[in-house]
Amino acid sequence: TNLLIIYTGGTMGMKPDASGALAPVPGYLTEQIDLLVNSHQTDPMPTVTVKEYADLIDSCDMGPAEWRLIANDIFDNYERYDGFLVIMGTDTMAYSASALSFMLENLAKTVVFTGSQIPFCRTFSDARRNLLFSMSLACTLDIPEVCLFFDDKLFRASRCRKADSGNFDAFSSPNFQPLATVGLTVEVNTSLLLPQPKGRFRVHLDMDTKIMVVKLVPSFDTTAILRLASNPEREAKALILELYGTGNAPRADRTFVEAMEAAKASGLVVMATSQCARGPVIPANEQIMTWLETLGIIPAHDMTTEATCAKLAYLFGKKLTVSQVASSMALPMRGELTPPSETITPVSKSVPMVNNSTMRPRL
Repeated sequence: TNLLIIYTGGTMGMKPDASGALAPVPGYLTEQIDLLVNSHQTDPMPTVTVKEYADLIDSCDMGPAEWRLIANDIFDNYERYDGFLVIMGTDTMAYSASALSFMLENLAKTVVFTGSQIPFCRTFSDARRNLLFSMSLACTLDIPEVCLFFDDKLFRASRCRKADSGNFDAFSSPNFQPLATVGLTVEVNTSLLLPQPKGRFRVHLDMDTKIMVVKLVPSFDTTAILRLASNPEREAKALILELYGTGNAPRADRTFVEAMEAAKASGLVVMATSQCARGPVIPANEQIMTWLETLGIIPAHDMTTEATCAKLAYLFGKKLTVSQVASSMALPMRGELTPPSETITPVSKSVPMVNNSTMRPRL
């Protein structure tokens, strides 16, 4: 099997500079990957090609332009490779992976994002583990979607977020179980996998990111939101509100209510996500739900803020109308949300760690 690794930058390929600070070293990680593959020749490993970007990118600088580069690289090499691995920094990996999950339409192969908390050059690094497992999984599993692998778990990209900056188990999928877990075998939750697409693979490159995210706090001056919603010259097309609990907002705050009314009247899409690490935005009672609907606030259900941002950018990039975007946000497109009426019971299956066959096994 053939694997394309797209190395964009990040901690994994850094080394200490003269001052002791970590800095990216061009060519270093590509060289280490070659050595790693050669040292495992007795194990069934994919044939690896590394595409290292000329300018290694800090993940904090990753945005639509860099997402387009990755999407185009996958599109241009789609027929030549069985799987794809993207190596980048971890801080915004969930945002980038979520974005690519929407940009890669009718994806029939596995795309895995990974990185590390500690550089490859360090003795006690998680880089080798994440790299080896990601390389194997990208060409072994028949999972037609964008994933993120870290520590011992393979997540759906549009379901995960960075949850810990100080441990190897850095990512979580708060409202959706991992697609696979690595131990002595690979346990795959087959019931969670997306079906193979029926259409031809293509990429959508226009991501309209004129989106703002506001986290509400008690006594927050909501005048700023009112100014945004009322400004006829604003460029923002959507506002994501991180509300309390299951979608509670300050109903006694008249300025907030006026802001939501102004947003609705002016065509500003307002989405509600939760500040809680786990749990959906489903208002506790019908009265609150009716109140949110009256104000035009759309519950994000169990979507992460990262996936909500990516999905809005994708839909607005499709040049859809405000009403079309609003209605589409409630429909799952890449497995990024669970319809409120649907409950999934995971069914797992063990598969070998690697597969040396030229055929991609179906689970």
